[in-house]
Amino acid sequence: MIKAFGMAAVVAVFHLPSVGFENPYDTPEPQELPRPETATAPGNALDPIPESWTEAFAAIRPDPHPEKLTRDSHYWISDERRHDLFRNAIENQGGIFIGLGTDQNYLMAGWSRPEILIPLDFDQMIVSLHFAYRVIFLNAQTPQDFIALWEKGNTKKVKGLIAAAYPDPVVQKSVFHAFKRSRRLVHARLRRVVRSYGRRGISTYLDDMAQYRFVTDLFKTGRVFPVRGDLTGKTTVRDVAAAALKVGLPIRTLYLSNAEQYFKYSKDFRQNMLALPMDDASVVIRTVGKKTEWAADGLYEYVIQSGKNFSAWLKYPKAYAVWTLVQKRRVDKRTGRSEITALPPNAAKTP
Repeated sequence: MIKAFGMAAVVAVFHLPSVGFENPYDTPEPQELPRPETATAPGNALDPIPESWTEAFAAIRPDPHPEKLTRDSHYWISDERRHDLFRNAIENQGGIFIGLGTDQNYLMAGWSRPEILIPLDFDQMIVSLHFAYRVIFLNAQTPQDFIALWEKGNTKKVKGLIAAAYPDPVVQKSVFHAFKRSRRLVHARLRRVVRSYGRRGISTYLDDMAQYRFVTDLFKTGRVFPVRGDLTGKTTVRDVAAAALKVGLPIRTLYLSNAEQYFKYSKDFRQNMLALPMDDASVVIRTVGKKTEWAADGLYEYVIQSGKNFSAWLKYPKAYAVWTLVQKRRVDKRTGRSEITALPPNAAKTP
């Protein structure tokens, strides 16, 4: 059982900016939303977090809306199909899990069992979708119930659950809009995950009750903090780092998806990543979209790197982008999993 220090029967404050749909980038200040129920069921794997943790993570500020979205698209679901290649590296990691994107965060959280989960994305619609996920997790007793709530026939029911969870009409509209836009894709994605991982004999939160209960309990005990953030911004990631330091938890898993392909390693990105408190067990996991012959799913390589190794490369001035690091990877051509263990030339001199 994971226990919080200074136990108190408290719950989390969720902050979600209200989103206008004619101009989704012209938004009022974030509003305080209802607190989720504290888990009290016998045998729960998680305890409620203390008030000091709630305050620390609820204080994370969003970065400004991006001027434009990547390919002018909302990435409602992950197109990565082999997250199991990360499983051995992240299993039972605990600590804080920071992850980009949507459904893949819950898949990997079932394996990594974090104490705090921070889904982070620079697209406010994706953040709103995580609030829809919250409602569905809290109202589905089993993985089968969870998948069923994404079916078209349950749209009206989910709309009512969202309305009950988020009384503010603007917030309701934001969350339901994200749910309605993504529902069909998410439902198909969840069913594909069940089939594909089932064929490989790998259990996930979608067919393993223990994993499903753990992910649900993350929400029930106030341990999930979705936030709009930019890896190259000046606010959100640094606030996450400050919150982690305040509560004394390391970032054990940092999942970057393939976001690094879209920017160079700027000063702000380096400072953001180096600010995150990591320890000897911390890992960085990413995908890179190079269609090599050993890309595990035909699209991506799955790259693992220790947090300390990542930090060393961030301090190396000639590491201009993720490709500098990826060139040093060791590839398992049989599985498509890669690992970066080589250090930069001046690592011994790097402070």
